[in-house]
Amino acid sequence: MINYSYLTLDLFAYTLIKGLGFDSINILKPYQHFWQQLPDHVKASLSNVYDLTQFDDKLKFSGKLGDCLVDGSYQSFNLGDTQAFIFDRSANPKDTQISVNYLSQLKTLTPDFPTTDLTLGQTWMISGWVSSSQEDELENLAQTLYKTLVGQEWDHQRIGQFMGATVFEVWRSPKLSDPPTANSHTLIIFYTNDKQMEAAGKLYRYWLNLLCHRHKIWYAYTYSRQLKQELQNEFNQILPSFPTPGGYDLDKLKRDLNNNRHILFRYSQKLNLLANQQQTIITNFYNYQNYLNLIETQATKRGTTKLTFLNAFSQTVEKHYQPQLEQDIASLTPSLGTLQGLTDTVRGIVEIEQAQRDRNFQNNIAIVGVGLGTASILASVPDLEMITELPPVNAYISHWQLSKPQANFVVSLNVSIFAGVWVAIFTAIVIKLGELLRSNKSSERR
Repeated sequence: MINYSYLTLDLFAYTLIKGLGFDSINILKPYQHFWQQLPDHVKASLSNVYDLTQFDDKLKFSGKLGDCLVDGSYQSFNLGDTQAFIFDRSANPKDTQISVNYLSQLKTLTPDFPTTDLTLGQTWMISGWVSSSQEDELENLAQTLYKTLVGQEWDHQRIGQFMGATVFEVWRSPKLSDPPTANSHTLIIFYTNDKQMEAAGKLYRYWLNLLCHRHKIWYAYTYSRQLKQELQNEFNQILPSFPTPGGYDLDKLKRDLNNNRHILFRYSQKLNLLANQQQTIITNFYNYQNYLNLIETQATKRGTTKLTFLNAFSQTVEKHYQPQLEQDIASLTPSLGTLQGLTDTVRGIVEIEQAQRDRNFQNNIAIVGVGLGTASILASVPDLEMITELPPVNAYISHWQLSKPQANFVVSLNVSIFAGVWVAIFTAIVIKLGELLRSNKSSERR
């Protein structure tokens, strides 16, 4: 078996802390609690701690894990809108040969890292000295290390060289709905001497930034896939509420209009978010390229360096992610106009139906008002003896044996009601004829 010494395990983890709609104070709360618990976690994991020093953003420790000495550090970095964490631990001393299974023990020194919707992702880095440079042997060792760390086989791998060391980039293919950490992105670096490893430590800050931009790109792309599906769902929700001609239910139309307004707002908001993801990918792709060039330039000075495996990610971004988002935005933007048009159509129908209902109500008020007015006027006429002398009326009065005042009251009441009803009917006919005339004139103008 390959001799493998000075086993080192690093974890680069990233979370967003700033952005539109972000509350930075609340976002950092779980991470603040996380830092507070680190010393207890280290003490519980190590059988003996002989050095434990904690600063605001860094914790250094040395101790004994099982039968081997270890040292390491936990650090926090602010990268503008992102909080980055590095967990570094190594088996010590350097000349001790370490079993591969010891990797799982080193992993226990990693505390439970908080995962939220703003977690960008994480990358494991396994490194150490090896006694062989045979690619097939190194690949078998890399497979064993990855499975020991992750618990599963990798789905993809790329291989390169870094300052004369052999590098494997390996990861899994999670579903888009899985958390960003599910791909178990890992870099496995096999150095051949201590000078390589010490020199590589000087480039950790470059790796920190490079991996940050990589995870930002992947986060933005996966979020864009979610937004695309949500936009399609929003569009499909508004279509069934579009009314068919005739027989409109005004109350239902108002509910549909209110619902469509909310859908239109959400669609517009998510479309803007989709465009933001496109810009995020463009910006971070530029930064990724810059840090990749820096690492390549610095590493080449110290040994053979071939980072084609990192350039492969750049090609994926350039040939797949960016064109995909451009196509999505181009295809989904016209739908915003369609949704706006449908919403305006429903709004127009509601306004017309409401205006018609209001006009009908006003007409009814006018008809009733005219009828009541006429009835009131006739009811106030003091002398209706001429009507009471009519034979039919006289016979009615005689039959019921009404007195003169009673007869006048009954006659006045009936006459006013009769006149009011007929005047109201006449008024309704006049209003209807007026509407028909206006409708005909409007049709002639069109």
